[in-house]
Amino acid sequence: MSKIIYTKTDEAPALSTISFLPIVKAFTKSSRINIETRDISLSSRILANFSENLKNNQIVEDDLEYLGNIVNESTANIIKLPNISASIPQIKNAIKELQHLGYNIPEYPDDPENNSEKEIKRKYDLV
Repeated sequence: MSKIIYTKTDEAPALSTISFLPIVKAFTKSSRINIETRDISLSSRILANFSENLKNNQIVEDDLEYLGNIVNESTANIIKLPNISASIPQIKNAIKELQHLGYNIPEYPDDPENNSEKEIKRKYDLV
């Protein structure tokens, strides 16, 4: 069976993502094409980068890394709607929301003072 990977995003593109997915599923249903979703939202990317801080039931796969690897395969079919990189204020807001939900992730260090803080900042800057 063929497969198409469909990316889930957040914020403004989320409405487009959610609205377009049923259309894609309707068009591909008769062709027996499986639609697989991958979450590249800001929250998911943060959690994937700090999996060592999370409980087993909170760990999420790094779907952005997965997509980065699969695009090199000749059989890859990916529908990725446009999204933009998150700003530092957006990252900080997402951190607060995730912490409020019980995820043990560190604060964003604006001015890292040691190697540990530099590593935390580096991980956040990847999202």
